[in-house]
Amino acid sequence: MHNGSVSEWLKVPLSKSGEGESSPGVRISPLPQEALSIAYNADMSWIIYALLAPVFWAFSNFIDKYSLEKNVANIFDFLFFSSLFGWLFLPFMVLIFGFPEFTLFSLLPICMGILLVYSYGFYGKGLEVGETSRVVILFKLIPVLTLVFGFLFLGQTLTTTQFLAFLLVLGGALFVSFEKKISGFKLYDGTLWVLCAIGIWSIIFLVSDWTLTKISFGEFIIFDTLGTALAGPLMLLIPEVRKQVLLGWSKSTPSKFGWFFANNVTDLLGQMAIKKSLSLAPAAGLVTVAMQIQSLYVIALGALLTIMLPQYFNEDISAKAISGKLLGAFVMFFGIYILFINS
Repeated sequence: MHNGSVSEWLKVPLSKSGEGESSPGVRISPLPQEALSIAYNADMSWIIYALLAPVFWAFSNFIDKYSLEKNVANIFDFLFFSSLFGWLFLPFMVLIFGFPEFTLFSLLPICMGILLVYSYGFYGKGLEVGETSRVVILFKLIPVLTLVFGFLFLGQTLTTTQFLAFLLVLGGALFVSFEKKISGFKLYDGTLWVLCAIGIWSIIFLVSDWTLTKISFGEFIIFDTLGTALAGPLMLLIPEVRKQVLLGWSKSTPSKFGWFFANNVTDLLGQMAIKKSLSLAPAAGLVTVAMQIQSLYVIALGALLTIMLPQYFNEDISAKAISGKLLGAFVMFFGIYILFINS
């Protein structure tokens, strides 16, 4: 479980000792070296899961891109199929972790699972028209938005240094979000859609971290999977959405089911890895920093897929494009690192 003393260092008003109690009072941050020492002395297996999750998600990002271009009829078709395999995975989760006891806190992972599927609508629209590696770099906004939402909704403090780090990350995000045209600068296609998804994911991350102090990892995964499974049937309650889903279903092929199955497996493995990391890490901030390696995975994987399978994937792998993405990613990572050591 989490270490309560590092919760204080992160100014999170929670006890991470596993007792599920709030930690009242004003936090006094120790020096960054002390915070890092606490993290070093903690169980470091969390970092393996935190670095592994982005590997699964990097593959999932490109499977999503391929599916949106080749396999789905519309965005609601994409959401429904993203939810569908939750029913297949749910029995396996129960077999692995046991049948959970339902409590009031169980509603939170269920709602987060539903919200996660619906957030894929914004992500899907952005990925449909944007470049995969450029979209994923923007994911680095998640840690700073998580901090901002913690400040707004959980009463966490926000120092001047943290605010400056936020501006640095935002600057890096703007750098990779705009392209220069003859008429001036304009946002890359899909940027606004992706920013909407990132805002939702930041809220999900914050709520998930808090919920894991109240229920076990196994219970969370089961109810979270149940939420993703319920998201699809709930969509059918809206007549126009139901019509779009049925249109996509009528055009389904075995290949479509295969790609979505592969995507759901990789995404589920990523979700399990990151939730396991959250349950083991001394602080959520450590996990968010480690996750930032995903942009490097995606830039490298995008270049590799474009070279090996150009008929399916088409990333801009010119030296100018890749150097620009790497520079933007580095600026954002540096801001997140400053945010981490000064929290």
